[in-house]
Amino acid sequence: MTRAGVGALVVGGVLVALGAVLVWPALVVLGSGALVATAVALGWVLRPPALQIDRQIHPDRVPKGAPALVYLDVTNTGRAKVPVTVALQPYGDAIVRAVLPELRGGERGVRTYRLPTSRRGVFEVGPLEVARSDPFELLRVVRRFGEPTELWVYPRILPLAPLPSGVTRNLEGPSSDTAPEGDITFHRLREYVTGDDLRMIHWKSTARTGRLMVRHNIDTSQPYTVVLVDLDPQVYSADSFETAVDVAASVVTASARGNAAVQLCLGTGERVGGPGERSVRPLVDRLTTVDADPASDVGRELVRLRRHRGGTALVVVTGAVPPGMLPALSALRSRFRRVVLVPVGDAAHPERVPGVTVVAAPEGERFAAAWNMGAGHKMAAAGGG
Repeated sequence: MTRAGVGALVVGGVLVALGAVLVWPALVVLGSGALVATAVALGWVLRPPALQIDRQIHPDRVPKGAPALVYLDVTNTGRAKVPVTVALQPYGDAIVRAVLPELRGGERGVRTYRLPTSRRGVFEVGPLEVARSDPFELLRVVRRFGEPTELWVYPRILPLAPLPSGVTRNLEGPSSDTAPEGDITFHRLREYVTGDDLRMIHWKSTARTGRLMVRHNIDTSQPYTVVLVDLDPQVYSADSFETAVDVAASVVTASARGNAAVQLCLGTGERVGGPGERSVRPLVDRLTTVDADPASDVGRELVRLRRHRGGTALVVVTGAVPPGMLPALSALRSRFRRVVLVPVGDAAHPERVPGVTVVAAPEGERFAAAWNMGAGHKMAAAGGG
């Protein structure tokens, strides 16, 4: 009930009571009129239009700035005509308006509208709200259609060329089931399947579990990229942090093209993906929700990477570059064939260090152009600046 409805109800009751006490018919008539108007309004709003609304959101995961459309299939299941109606779509902390068409009895219509995707994040799309009020606007009833759902707005994915792997690439990619023989490293124990090499049976685990268990090895010569992202808010502005997240998501996506393995490392120590992970979706999902964190320490993570199994490439995304970072990166050349540093923002470019390729990212388009120019040339040399 609106404030006007509450006021009409209270005033009507007071006037009727006061008129009865004072034996003043005019007050009783005025109060009765207010109560009748409230009753008519109640009957009006309790008889809502017979609408059936089916809502679909497509796609439910979009890069920042890409269109996310809501499709409404609206049917008037009653006999009376339903006039043009404004529906409200709760979306995160905002409201999106949608205009529903005029429908005769039994008629069906379709409407589409866009959800804003200018900000990265996971947004709740609430049930569609259709309000009905009486002509006096004393009462208002809201009907909700659909269930709450989520829209994932990914970081912007820039068109980057993948880094050259420097190795012969298996079209199946690094897989826990199809990894080729060669430079093999123990990955995990799994249950025996027909066709497995009997020499790989792990007899101790077999005796313990009562099932044939085999050692599963993977080929560590397959392309494998590590992307380390600094989350320290002190090295970014608000805009450059978002650019860093876009850059990281773009590098992850380009590196995973062709089902190559990628691991995302955050400056807080969190890791997503790895040598046995072929899907890029968990990595981009994590970057969709990531925030700046004062606990981020890239220097600590670079020390940890010295004990890492290594891989094809290491890409470090940061803001202002501290003085000790470049020597620490250069030391990792013994673990990675290629080391790339991406300083984001308008900070001064760091000096060049042998074995480390620097690709500055003042903003997205210029970074993509510099990356694509260097991906097949300077980066392949494993020491360009």
